[in-house]
Amino acid sequence: MNKRKFMHAASTILAMGVLTVSPLSRAEGHGVMKPGMEKCFGAASAGQNDCAGISGLHSCKGASTTSYNPGDFKVIPTGTCEKMGGLNMKQADMLLKDPAKVKAFEKAMTQRNS
Repeated sequence: MNKRKFMHAASTILAMGVLTVSPLSRAEGHGVMKPGMEKCFGAASAGQNDCAGISGLHSCKGASTTSYNPGDFKVIPTGTCEKMGGLNMKQADMLLKDPAKVKAFEKAMTQRNS
């Protein structure tokens, strides 16, 4: 196999691997949610998250090490997320793009819930 074919094959395999472990797909695809429940991002205390979040920092339920990280979610009754100060997936994804906003959100949620 020449170098060009090898590089193409390697890049294709790498791209497939990246797509299969995408944080967004993990957060969207785990389990079937019960009726009347929703994912609330940024409302979970450390170790209290449900499943993998969209931040890509971990892949397991209860594995979050930071409280109120907008990349982590917990499943709660529909309609209560906004009251708790949490975010939907789109809002959380946008917030995660700015580390300063993530820290400000975590601080505000900590103050709100203490």
